[in-house]
Amino acid sequence: MSARILLAGHGSVGKAFHELVAETGAGKVVGVLRRAGAWLDENGVAPGGTLLAKRQHLSVVEALDKLRPDVFVELTPSNLQTGEPAAGHIRAALERDIPVVTANKGPLLRHFDALTTLARERGVPFRFEGTVGGSIPVMNLHEFCLPGNPVTRVDGILNGTSNYILTRMAEEGLGFAEALKEAQELGYAEADPTADVQGHDAAAKLCILANAVLGVPVRFEDVHREGIQSISAGAIRLAEREGYAIRLIASVDGATKRASVAPRLVPHTSTLNVRGTLNVVRFTTQHAGAFTISGKGAGGKETATAVLSDMLHVLRASR
Repeated sequence: MSARILLAGHGSVGKAFHELVAETGAGKVVGVLRRAGAWLDENGVAPGGTLLAKRQHLSVVEALDKLRPDVFVELTPSNLQTGEPAAGHIRAALERDIPVVTANKGPLLRHFDALTTLARERGVPFRFEGTVGGSIPVMNLHEFCLPGNPVTRVDGILNGTSNYILTRMAEEGLGFAEALKEAQELGYAEADPTADVQGHDAAAKLCILANAVLGVPVRFEDVHREGIQSISAGAIRLAEREGYAIRLIASVDGATKRASVAPRLVPHTSTLNVRGTLNVVRFTTQHAGAFTISGKGAGGKETATAVLSDMLHVLRASR
């Protein structure tokens, strides 16, 4: 029997996930929830233009009760201040013993302990690979590849927009404002780039990593944050001449519980010196040194692959 999926949120990641499910035959999306309404069909809601018909007006809770899906996928817009309404959606699904997959940072940032405890107590799968690093299997690396080898520290580049800006400043000698404008024109930066260039987005992801990988209850307010908006072309040139790149590095230490997001000098030869929009995460472990993984840390289709991976893990575990 094909897995029945209820999907909340149909932005760039939601649409890409919907298309991947149809392309791979991994299941069927029997419900799509958007601000504009709900589309339900037990035969499967097709992605694309067919979403224009058969609209209903249902809340997430009403759709969960009506469909009782095999998996609930929460991909609504992220609210880093409260984590709502997505946290409520996830809570409602878990309370109904419905497995949850999400790429939504807000609920994990603001309600990590409450949601993961609820899932654990009810014995319901709850996976969130896509919240950090886009397509990079960061959580899977920790969960499936490092049992018995505790991670003691995490360092990385967790925001592709800031990394693109710093890369272009180094490669072309651009000033910050010029590099930011280019990033916005290419769609790498939002019209309001505050969350990216001031380190808020990276700090949110770092908190999730601290909680999920290190078991350290770091809150957003605990993270020391410095952005890249004050970095000059001259500072970039000086660093390059000395064999360093300037990168916005997110770090958390399990022993001291100190967490920061700030520009750092990174040797050109370092595994953390990735360019363009790439992300990178380095786990320092207790018994086997460091492991580094990098890749595309954002993008609709890229992040959707992480969501699909999580869903497949959930379905395999339930068989």
